Amino acid sequence: MTVSSMAVGMSRRRFIECAAIAAGLVGLPALTRADAATLDRLTVWGMPASPSVVLARAVASGALTPLVGDARFEVWRTADQMRAGVVSGDMALFAAPTYAAANLFNRGAGVRLVNVLTWGLLYVFAGQGVRLDSVEDLRGKTLLVGAKNDAPDLLTRFVLKSAGLDPDRDVTLSYVGTSAEAVPLLLAGKADAAVLPEPAASAAEIKAKQAGVSVSRALDITELYSAHSGRPAGIPQAGLAVTERFLDAHPDVVAALHAASVAAAGWVAEEPKAAAALIADPLKLPVPIVEASLPRFRLNVASALDAKADLEAYFRALMTLSPDIVAGHLPDAAFYWGS
Repeated sequence: MTVSSMAVGMSRRRFIECAAIAAGLVGLPALTRADAATLDRLTVWGMPASPSVVLARAVASGALTPLVGDARFEVWRTADQMRAGVVSGDMALFAAPTYAAANLFNRGAGVRLVNVLTWGLLYVFAGQGVRLDSVEDLRGKTLLVGAKNDAPDLLTRFVLKSAGLDPDRDVTLSYVGTSAEAVPLLLAGKADAAVLPEPAASAAEIKAKQAGVSVSRALDITELYSAHSGRPAGIPQAGLAVTERFLDAHPDVVAALHAASVAAAGWVAEEPKAAAALIADPLKLPVPIVEASLPRFRLNVASALDAKADLEAYFRALMTLSPDIVAGHLPDAAFYWGS
């Protein structure tokens, strides 16, 4: 699964589900000071995408040992699993798309954003025999996009409109359930191009080479977004979130995990082979695909407070196409954690 398949849906279904989360959290008992004094076990939940390697390394490094008796790392598989984990209290610290965390916060679900892990991981791939030198070259083309109304879809529409194209008339957007499903369709020549996030993008390159099919990483959506929005840092797409209940009880653990994530990012950059080996099994992906994807998702850990201006610009860009993506308004200052 990729980042595009993690999102909470943009519809009445989203409102109902998020409201249910909020109701579930309200019913949870408050943590006491005794709870805060000890923490025997903690699972840090990554999302099923390459940036989760940062959290896996942060836990494996032992940085939480002074504060947690048994710290573990696992990957949630579906958005439904993540939501259920938040409601039950089983997922207190978890990676998620930043806009999904903002939506939950605005719905009263008791979620705050700790940091941003990745600053752009979306690419447009050209199929065999297709040349794409600019966004204008997509005019008249069929473009595969995963999960309608998710961030990859909205960002694709954003850059198309920024280039003067009408996404509904000038380009044929063909939607698939997840970005991973677009890879075999692109390789089979079922579309001219596809929007692929990492690690699906690296998987497409490797699988195309194995099959003797020529595809190319033609356009970088992050670069196109930055050029139009004036945000050179990129797209703050996903990060670490925490329930307010856990943050209130264990602020030291949250701060320690953030600091360990900053250190882990440096380790990933210096040790890509070891990093790929660490996260490949949790992601259920071959090591070569994970290793190829590591340099491609703009890894840079920044606290949510430090990234606030970029996050708000990103949310505003998405809201021009779907205001409900963050529940209709920007989150207030309490959403952004900062040490």
